Amino acid sequence: MPLVSGRWVLILGVAVLGLTSPLGAQGFVVDVPDFSSENLPAVSPREREHMMDLAKAALGPDEAASAAAIKELLALGEGAKPRLASVIRELLTRDRTLIGSAGRRLGPPEKAKTLLDEIAAVRAGAIENIARLDKGDRMRIAHENYDKLARLQAQMSEVYGVRCAVRAAMVRRPRLMAVWQQLGQTDDLRITPANEDKTRADAEAVLGMPIDKALAIPQFGQGKEPADPAARQLRFLDACRRIEAWNRALAGQMSAGELENLNLLNAYRESLGTMPLEIDARLLQSARRHSKEMVEKGYFAHESPTPGQKTHIDRMKNAGYNDGYSENIAGGSPSGKMAFWQWFGSPPHHQNMVNAGSTGFGVGQWGSTWTQNFGGGKRLMLMDPAERARQVVKGALVAPQGAR
Repeated sequence: MPLVSGRWVLILGVAVLGLTSPLGAQGFVVDVPDFSSENLPAVSPREREHMMDLAKAALGPDEAASAAAIKELLALGEGAKPRLASVIRELLTRDRTLIGSAGRRLGPPEKAKTLLDEIAAVRAGAIENIARLDKGDRMRIAHENYDKLARLQAQMSEVYGVRCAVRAAMVRRPRLMAVWQQLGQTDDLRITPANEDKTRADAEAVLGMPIDKALAIPQFGQGKEPADPAARQLRFLDACRRIEAWNRALAGQMSAGELENLNLLNAYRESLGTMPLEIDARLLQSARRHSKEMVEKGYFAHESPTPGQKTHIDRMKNAGYNDGYSENIAGGSPSGKMAFWQWFGSPPHHQNMVNAGSTGFGVGQWGSTWTQNFGGGKRLMLMDPAERARQVVKGALVAPQGAR
């Protein structure tokens, strides 16, 4: 029976491995210093403009671009030294200010531990409930847990977002200090061994752990997950922001509704402590193609009448993705948010959306018909460039409706 909500008739479908059954960083404002009055050695206007561009990149939010710009400024030699010194001074001062204000902002480390213990307990109960989800009382509990987790996650993002920023500052600080010393800057009273010791102590107070332990936390996709809950949460939140940045870069390939659906799903997964999904253009295409075909051929099912496109696994392979796992379909939802809640309210769809084994994701909207495709393959963002370049979409590209 279709679900009816107002004038919208809502219908659902879920498929898993050939088995078919009916049914969202902590941001900081960055000011670029005015270098126009610097006492630079004689350089051409073009060189001066190039150094200004490098300085802006060095002071920007992209850590890799910042490191590359600093390296290039250093390679330019004497002519760039005054500007590079200004950049390094600004970065060191900014990070020290960030670390000092973080302690006042967060309060004692015990507060963060209490919050971590609370959200861990709610997460455990929510995941246990989802494993036995039904349309009755357990669905009501799932909605209650969603609200609790959303509230706690907002607090967690505040605390651990600041902690992640402090850890990132301490990761880059030795590299910045090495450049500072290489430039022979020893007369700045703001950057002294005593002040560096104070900065380190302040950072340890914010992180609630020794700096060496914080810096040893492996990056997402590398090493083993830390046993310590606080270290594990730092790594998890850093991974969530990296996945978010990856997805943001692909947002132009999605309709506004598809992007809304993705963001709601990943925010829910993050609140559960489950790694968010990475947008994969291949899954995006397989999902959108299926929604489009269902509308144009007037059917609603996981099984397609088109030869070679019969199952969701077939369709994902045809789009170039060989590790497809599951599929959700929905009809009658005019928005990505409404489709999310449609699937949330259906046990098998709900379980598909939060499956911890899923890594890749694509969602396709065609009118009020929706498809979600889930994959369990290696994440594109963790591949080296050569391997990633081989993961191409197969078949004709279907642009999103209302493409931006």
